[in-house]
Amino acid sequence: MDRAFHFRNRLTTLLVFIIFFVILGNLAISTKAQTSSDSTWSISTVLQDKNNDGTLDYIGEQVKVGGIANTAFPQIHTTSLFSFIQNKTHGIPIFTQAMADSFAIGDSVVVTGELHTYSGLNEISVESYQVYPKVNRQLTPKTLSDITDNPNSFLGMLIQGTGKIIKKGSIKNGKYLAVSTNDTTDFDLKIFVPNFHINYSDFNFDILSIGDKINFTGTLSEYVDDSDTHHYLVYLRTTDDLKYAGLPQYYFYAAAAIVFFLIVGAGIWIITLRRKVDNKTAQIQQSLKDKEVLLREIHHRVKNNLSIISGLLDFQKDTTQIESTHRALQDSQSRIRSMALIHDKLYQTESLSDIRLDEYLQELVEAISATFNNKQNNVQLNFELNPVKINIDKVVPCGLLVNELVVNSYKHAFTETNKGLLTIKLKKHNQKVVLTVTDNGPGLPEDFEFGTGDSLGTMLIQTFADQLEADLTIDREHAGTALLFTFPLS
Repeated sequence: MDRAFHFRNRLTTLLVFIIFFVILGNLAISTKAQTSSDSTWSISTVLQDKNNDGTLDYIGEQVKVGGIANTAFPQIHTTSLFSFIQNKTHGIPIFTQAMADSFAIGDSVVVTGELHTYSGLNEISVESYQVYPKVNRQLTPKTLSDITDNPNSFLGMLIQGTGKIIKKGSIKNGKYLAVSTNDTTDFDLKIFVPNFHINYSDFNFDILSIGDKINFTGTLSEYVDDSDTHHYLVYLRTTDDLKYAGLPQYYFYAAAAIVFFLIVGAGIWIITLRRKVDNKTAQIQQSLKDKEVLLREIHHRVKNNLSIISGLLDFQKDTTQIESTHRALQDSQSRIRSMALIHDKLYQTESLSDIRLDEYLQELVEAISATFNNKQNNVQLNFELNPVKINIDKVVPCGLLVNELVVNSYKHAFTETNKGLLTIKLKKHNQKVVLTVTDNGPGLPEDFEFGTGDSLGTMLIQTFADQLEADLTIDREHAGTALLFTFPLS
């Protein structure tokens, strides 16, 4: 009985092991058969490499994959079905020699075929496919910064970026633009158009130059050359996928050539015109020199004529015994001398129109002081003059104004016994001239105002101030007489 019992136990254990291995075999067969089932797999499932050996788990097997077309068919190949489908995270190229229904970007496409590797690129060799149009389905391109770390994960997907052309050439039956980007990419990136593209002739790379910046959009792919070097290609779909990021150097070269020919063409005309201008300029310069000489001569003669008139008045003073007439002639003589001094200054200047007012006023006051010989030794002249240059229209009334003020000070402020002090100040402030004339005499009456009374001197002072458009201020805090005139520089 024990032997029968042990035999039954051994038989039961053997049956259990047999059933276990049958189940495992069925599971393996079931898993293997998934690739040939009618169910549609996602692209990410097809691209699995669970053991990380560099080879996809389903290479060589039949797969059925669904995705969104990011490249129209026929678009980048006119004789074969060559396109790309993708989902949000993965993409894959599809290829077959047999052409059937066309599809547009954004259409849903379900592909059945064998998963294999071609030139280092995983793709589906299509046996059949179905198209499910979806109007206006939008695909958002990945940016270069998204794919920098692991570009292989984004093969078959739509990308976009900006780069600078570093090389132009041809490779793998097409033409390319090798670009460098602002990102820290360390992979070889080429913007590619195959020569079997339906719009191949519309992509004019000749107008692009090394160094041009471009914006591009396209589908990322890869191939390995004979030296086992990996190249990443961005397949352009239409000419809208390639745009300039700024002006291409071609236009600068063309513009430079146009400018060059314009310069050469205009060179002879410019040289001829320059000669005419030089000749005319020489004539004008000579004419200006002649006019300057003439104008200097006029100022010199006016000064001499005024000096003659002053001399005549001097003779006239000697012939009269009337004190009021003598003073009137002396005042007129002083005014004439102030004007003669202006013309003498203009004769000596280069501009013939502007005078250093500070230099003129000092000479004028010293000349007036010299005429009062009996009081000269008792009057000290004090000048605080900043450099100020004004034109003759301002100099004449200013000189006559100072003449009247200085003469009045000698007549009314100073005596032969008292030590007199006459101060003339001149400064420029905010495009205005500030002229101050002060003496240490008895000062003006409290109720005195310019423009009133019968005095010729005060009337002339007010008149000359008006001609200068000057603001007249009497400083009554001063011990003597202090008058301030503020007038515009021009």
